[in-house]
Amino acid sequence: MSAHRKILGKAVLRWIELALTVALVVGVLVLINIIAYRNNARYDLTPEKTYSLAPHTLTILDGLTDELHVTVFFKRKEQDSFLELVELFSRATPRFQYTFIDLDKNPARADALGIKTYGAGIVTYQGRTEKLKYFSENALVSSIIRLTEKEQKLVRFVKGHGEKKIHSEEAQKSYAVIVQAMESENFKVEEILLAQAGRVPDDTLVLVIGGPQKDFIKKELDIIDQYLRRGGRVLWLCDPVRLPATAAFLKRYSIKLTNDFIIDPKSKLMAMDYLTPIVVPDKLHPIAKHMNQATVFPYCRSVLPIQEPGKAMEATVLARSGPDSWAERDYQSVYDGKVVFDADADLSGPVPVGVLTDVAGDEATGQLIVLGDSDFANNHYVTILGNKDFFMNTLNWLAEKSSLLSERPQAAQSPVSMLFLTENESRLVLWTSVVVQPGLVLLLGILVVLWRRVRR
Repeated sequence: MSAHRKILGKAVLRWIELALTVALVVGVLVLINIIAYRNNARYDLTPEKTYSLAPHTLTILDGLTDELHVTVFFKRKEQDSFLELVELFSRATPRFQYTFIDLDKNPARADALGIKTYGAGIVTYQGRTEKLKYFSENALVSSIIRLTEKEQKLVRFVKGHGEKKIHSEEAQKSYAVIVQAMESENFKVEEILLAQAGRVPDDTLVLVIGGPQKDFIKKELDIIDQYLRRGGRVLWLCDPVRLPATAAFLKRYSIKLTNDFIIDPKSKLMAMDYLTPIVVPDKLHPIAKHMNQATVFPYCRSVLPIQEPGKAMEATVLARSGPDSWAERDYQSVYDGKVVFDADADLSGPVPVGVLTDVAGDEATGQLIVLGDSDFANNHYVTILGNKDFFMNTLNWLAEKSSLLSERPQAAQSPVSMLFLTENESRLVLWTSVVVQPGLVLLLGILVVLWRRVRR
């Protein structure tokens, strides 16, 4: 009987031990769920960061001081297509509020607000209203910028010397895409003919000179100089074109334009030649501080700061080409496709291709940025790597809009993701996938065979 009791007692103890173990495991799981619920964290592992807001968007949302309300008119059974995005905005700031309205069930309300299409919306902030043609991250950010800024910033593009056109959407070499990006950030864009205007208007926040192919006359250069000394801001994009009057003018501000091409046979991208080097902006400067991508400057020239003896450096380098690049000063060799680095004549890399300098005036200090290429911002190249961000950050820095110096939301991605590789990177991929990996498998197979033979 006592033996039976002992066995029964041991069985009871095992059941108690099992119950305590189950209770402990359940308690731990409940505790983990409580912690996870109170500290909700999401990790976006998609290559294009599809389920994350861009740093630019987060910066804009952080600047909200009042409640922002978004109304989206959706098509029946398509509400879910907007839920993921509005939830991202809701997590980013408690000031974001939203309402979904079925357009088919509320046609009168939609008509009163001027809404005609599915996916359109209304954004309201501090009593002001903006209409969205289609609810997306880019569209909402643009609306917030317009609602939070009281007035548009006026940017004028110089014309009359073969500069890039700003309104030709079909031409690959025009600035239509970047101008659209500027307008989405509340810039108003106009053109100006300096010789006719006689003066850069005082309401010009930034003057852009986008790749002149012909030189400026003295009168025009004097107008630019006067504008700078009144505290004006100039973004000058200079292609590898011989412009002696321009070069002499920029020399006044400790900037040297040398007649050359930047050559980089190792850092060029696949499907592009050695005249399309990868350019790295200076991460120490606010313009590039939050950029995670380099830029591409096709047909680029050097832009060098001039160091005067006994004086501090007046110009600051903003961007350089790669370490294996050089500034080729023999134009004919470039045209003939027979470029070879000449240590006596050429300048070895990294070569400065972007320079900033302050221009002291009687009452204000102007700022001049000179970049050695104008094509990086055209319709064909602006969406490659960090080109768009670099142009927009440079413009916003000159316009003193520091809150916009960050990476912007990417356009809607196609089912196939773009992969940009330099020639060295593509060679590395080729060797690793075609030679190294199969070679390792073959080597392991040989070792296994030898090991089996040794053991026999």
